[in-house]
Amino acid sequence: MAAMRKRPNSRCRGALWRAAAGMLCAAAAGSAAAGSFSISPIRGDLGNAHRTEVFTLRNEDDAPVLIQVTAAAWSQESGEEQFHDTAELLTTPPVFKIGPRGEQIVRVALRRAVDPMRELSYRLFFQEVPQASTPTVNGLSVALRLSVPVFVGPARAANADLQWALREAADGSMRIEVSNRGSAHEHITDFDVQFDAAAAAHISLARYVLPGGRASWTFKPPSRAPDSGRILVHGYADAGEFSTEVARVGS
Repeated sequence: MAAMRKRPNSRCRGALWRAAAGMLCAAAAGSAAAGSFSISPIRGDLGNAHRTEVFTLRNEDDAPVLIQVTAAAWSQESGEEQFHDTAELLTTPPVFKIGPRGEQIVRVALRRAVDPMRELSYRLFFQEVPQASTPTVNGLSVALRLSVPVFVGPARAANADLQWALREAADGSMRIEVSNRGSAHEHITDFDVQFDAAAAAHISLARYVLPGGRASWTFKPPSRAPDSGRILVHGYADAGEFSTEVARVGS
């Protein structure tokens, strides 16, 4: 991936995160949230020289909210997101109540040595705990659940190394895959799959690609897409603007 032009880092997208927060509900039923809270920053970065991160949670509602924080080790096995309980991150406090329009500081500390060669990946989950006064949807309690990534840099310099491939399915759809053979993650925000000057498909679903991990997107190709020839991916990531050729492989 050759970086060409820097885009705003994900830390600068707090407004977008708050707008999306209402869509990230872990609920028994329905799509409404029992409360509303925001988190800043929207990711954490730890390492030998920075072993503690501070997050600020703000209750955007007029009622108090009770929140539980848990940490999970994060990996991408066979292209699927995997989360496993971990004691390698310490969160303080793990459970707390925020008053109406109030704020709470949460500190996250690294409890292990950094990996000498490879970045470590975690997720923090902030789960609203329903209370007796929690509003309901169709008689069922609905609770907001947000998560933020935490990355622990290795002792040595680390970089992503992305390899792209395109597969065509029997139904005519296409799946573009990216594998990370590097030692650090990459955050891909959006990109175009360019078949030629007149045919391109735009993909705007942002994804992290972890070291040793794989991510994929399924899309319908443009009607004028040729059956052969070069395919390029041009888009944006936290590292900047990129453009690279894609290998067409069997389904």
